[in-house]
Amino acid sequence: MIKGYWSTKDLSERYRCSSRTIFRWVERETNPFPKPRIKASGSHNLWAIDDVEQWEDQVSYQAAA
Repeated sequence: MIKGYWSTKDLSERYRCSSRTIFRWVERETNPFPKPRIKASGSHNLWAIDDVEQWEDQVSYQAAA
């Protein structure tokens, strides 16, 4: 079960970056950011909190290795 969702604006505030940066991360070949579960226009895209937290764990593990 999904914990909930974060909007593009929520993620931009969380990572202190622009929404464009979030979408660039999604397109990266190495360690891409998860795609939104619900797509709409602008900051109305919604990312599953579980997906984002899993990505954060993966990034932290790789940085520590």
